[in-house]
Amino acid sequence: MSSEPCVIHDYNLPDNSEQLKKVEVLINKYKKRLKLIQTQRIIDDKTHTEFYEDIIKVLDYVGRLSMPAFDIRDEMEAMYTKAFINSPELGKKLFLDHYENVHHPYNLYKNRCFKLLEDLDAVYYKINKKRPPNWNV
Repeated sequence: MSSEPCVIHDYNLPDNSEQLKKVEVLINKYKKRLKLIQTQRIIDDKTHTEFYEDIIKVLDYVGRLSMPAFDIRDEMEAMYTKAFINSPELGKKLFLDHYENVHHPYNLYKNRCFKLLEDLDAVYYKINKKRPPNWNV
């Protein structure tokens, strides 16, 4: 299926491509930082907590960038419902596909942040043979 939406409408979404490029650079920097920790096999509670918080800040930033995409849900769904009044199942499917497409770039970076958090915890556990400090919450 084409990535073009079936219902064309200007939802007045901001172009966050430049901000997302910066997020990608930062995530790649964090991947290298994690690889270095893994190679050196040294990570203490303080380093883990600071690194964890750095990743959470990026995750929060991407989440905030994606808020306008969440705000168009009702408007977009109404437009698809109206456009496909004689085929509501198709309208619902096309709406969901389009809505997912709008969220895709944000979800991509959010998922990368979650993966980094998981990998950070795994590296900490492997090196220190104990649960990371954030697990004690």
